Amino acid sequence: MNFLLIILSAALADLSCAFVAAPIHPKLIRNNDDRSLTLLSRDSANTKDTRPDTTSTENKLLQDCVCLVTGASRGIGKGIAIELGKQGATVYVTGTSSASADTAQQTRFSSINGESGPGSIEETAAAVTAAGGQGIAVFCNHGIDEDVQKLTQLIEANHGRLDILINNCFRMPKGSVKDLNKKFWELHLDTWDNVHQVGLRSHYVASYYATPLLIKAAANPDKPAGLPRPLIGMISSFGGLTYTFNLPYGVGKAGVDRMAKDMATEFAFADKDICVVSFWPGVVMTERTEIALENGDWDKYVGVPLENAESPGLTGKAIAALAADPNNMKKSGSYQVVAELAQEYGFTEDDGRTPPSIRSLRFLLPSYALDETTRKRIPSWLIPDFKLPFWIMSQGQPPKPE
Repeated sequence: MNFLLIILSAALADLSCAFVAAPIHPKLIRNNDDRSLTLLSRDSANTKDTRPDTTSTENKLLQDCVCLVTGASRGIGKGIAIELGKQGATVYVTGTSSASADTAQQTRFSSINGESGPGSIEETAAAVTAAGGQGIAVFCNHGIDEDVQKLTQLIEANHGRLDILINNCFRMPKGSVKDLNKKFWELHLDTWDNVHQVGLRSHYVASYYATPLLIKAAANPDKPAGLPRPLIGMISSFGGLTYTFNLPYGVGKAGVDRMAKDMATEFAFADKDICVVSFWPGVVMTERTEIALENGDWDKYVGVPLENAESPGLTGKAIAALAADPNNMKKSGSYQVVAELAQEYGFTEDDGRTPPSIRSLRFLLPSYALDETTRKRIPSWLIPDFKLPFWIMSQGQPPKPE
């Protein structure tokens, strides 16, 4: 069994978190008078609470929480933002896919290999509000430090604190899906910079500017009752554990996981009550996955059956459950598989399913040992939910050329 293919299927979910195709170190060309347009979309300048009236906040895990989800115009980021909204949170939704991005410099950051991607930060913010939270769309290029700094200044001015930061944004490198499997000497040299600037460095920068607000939340004696411990979440994948796609991608994901571990260590050294966790989704049915399925790229380059695919919102449910866990510091500095958190905390997909972990035989056997006809004949509950140890998963090797 080729474990690399298993890892590839999970890692592909990352590619729809925040698709932007841009040159190295992008710089938007703007006049100083237009600087405010780089941060606030037209619809988000008013941060008055516009969430629907509700008579009860029972069972809302994150009522009154102030959250930031980066790269949330589509994909996993969008799913996370909406699920946090369902739990009563105020969610700042960032990205460069914006309805108000009406200049050439802005729209080129909102593309998938030159073509506009689905969704916008305004659409996600509206969905957060409709779900019962308050969505606030903020145009922010996470490849530009000044944008991120101004973003956190905006949050501080409006709320004085930040309770949850989810580092999700990721930049799709140049080229098509098939180019992801090229060897490092065959790739564009700027692939390293693209996937690390927005996807690794951007997580560091957002955490750097947001941490003072998280510290305020942790130490504030006047904070609303019931607020959970402040949390920094990193959206990563099994790609940090074993070879996936190519050298730059795997190094980036390993860096994200190590960042979570070392941030947790430094918070502990400084007696800061802040939890840091790296989340690993499985195969996720994002807009990007749907597009790849429709145009044949999924079957051609991945080939993993999607019966056990997760929704983007499942990761959001995992974050909400872990954030509300008073004992979550036991997980600080670790990586956590979303499907395994579902089993631990008892949440499911909206249709009641609990997708198996990508390292479970319940996922592996139907995906790699059974054909389609056999899969339909054998119910999943007959397959043992035995999970391979992480050390075995880490031994995955790239497939041999056919």
